[in-house]
Amino acid sequence: MLVIFIIIISLVFYSIENPSFIKNSIAKLKSFYTSETTSPDAGIETETFSEESEDAPALEEPGDLKEAAEKTAEQESKNITGKAKAFWQKILSFFIKGLKRDENDFPSSIEIKVFFASLGQEDKFSYEQRTIVAGNAKIAVENAIKELLEGPHKSFNFPVIPPGTELKGVDIYENLAKVDFSQKFLENSLESGVLDRYVIYTIVNTVTQIPDVDGVIFLIEGKRIKIYGSVDLSIPAIMDEDFISQDNPLEKYSEDLTNSQADTAD
Repeated sequence: MLVIFIIIISLVFYSIENPSFIKNSIAKLKSFYTSETTSPDAGIETETFSEESEDAPALEEPGDLKEAAEKTAEQESKNITGKAKAFWQKILSFFIKGLKRDENDFPSSIEIKVFFASLGQEDKFSYEQRTIVAGNAKIAVENAIKELLEGPHKSFNFPVIPPGTELKGVDIYENLAKVDFSQKFLENSLESGVLDRYVIYTIVNTVTQIPDVDGVIFLIEGKRIKIYGSVDLSIPAIMDEDFISQDNPLEKYSEDLTNSQADTAD
């Protein structure tokens, strides 16, 4: 099916470039079938010339006719080859320009929210604003996960990704990030169903902020996992907004603590 699709697209591009292509093809087909049903001598008028007539045209030698026909065919072949080459060059140039344009449009750096669990907040994530190096989706995802593995900078936040976890690789496929972790991601996982969701969705909610990334597929040492504790990963995991608060819980907690300390001092 892919080959047929490519052929159809190629014919469409070629017909746009050469408007007479379809018309000429139809004409050739008509002439082919017409020549089979028509007698070779039908419709041909003959004119006789006397051997002594001075007006009789000189007949060309068969060798001259053959040579002329070969030259004509060779020239037509060169013209067709040249047009086909130019046609494919234009298609190739079109796709190359599209790829370069997409790559150049991706920001060189991105500001994202890196999600962590927060003290006193059981149902919402806290976050820390970080700026990561990008350039394309793959690099951005790699750097976002490195920020997660580095852990929080604020004392009110704590990481939930199992200790010792390493990032083995990242691949981007059709707006999905395939994230490959080391075996420690499974071996050191916590046994609480709530924390299983925390582990997965601090990663997913962080990564899916990146342009062109709508979901995450999890792998361990190159092999896909379809379940993590109580979390079903048989389909790509997408952002779970239930864990996201409009206000950063960290800021709210810090503000409450500051007010409490001020009241105590008074």
